[in-house]
Amino acid sequence: MDRTGKITYVITRSLLDKYPIPANLKPSEFINIYWGYYKKDYSSNNSINGTIFENLIIIALAREGIENIYFQTELSFVPSAKFDVFLYNEETPIALSIKTSLRERWKQADLEAAALKQVHKESKCYVLTLNESEVKARRKWDRTYAGLDGFVLAHTEEFDNLIEELKAMEFKQAEYVPVIRTADNYYTPEILSKDFHFKP
Repeated sequence: MDRTGKITYVITRSLLDKYPIPANLKPSEFINIYWGYYKKDYSSNNSINGTIFENLIIIALAREGIENIYFQTELSFVPSAKFDVFLYNEETPIALSIKTSLRERWKQADLEAAALKQVHKESKCYVLTLNESEVKARRKWDRTYAGLDGFVLAHTEEFDNLIEELKAMEFKQAEYVPVIRTADNYYTPEILSKDFHFKP
């Protein structure tokens, strides 16, 4: 893990230590509140903001009982693509591209989603973000995408609805013939507890 990665682990862990998570928070409320804590307690840093947001999304998934969360994942037979979060289901794999803001980044996510669907045709691919104006623009001007199934505002009810859909699915570890090339980037409840002091 590089220096930036170590810093983001420490920051995420410190947020959870300083602000214990209330049991009744919805996923969107968790994201909204803890992103607010991060912005309040730490100076904005573009090189780490995205990873902090990604960590919070992973914890939000784990809080809802979603297991076998792959992160920063490369897949076999899907060249030149790395997925921020990947949930492996044999019938419908789920890829999440996690961006604090979109700008032109959604285009890369769309290309990666299209590449994924060439191999896993029933997969679903979503961009999770916090930027309402950019999502509004995407929804207004771009109605079809090469691979993306939609944009989700992670601090709103949209995220809660996505989580409910994911909770109805079973996600497991990939088979030995590697569907996932970066199988060491993998969260179990034990690793989440060790890294972030978070217990699902």
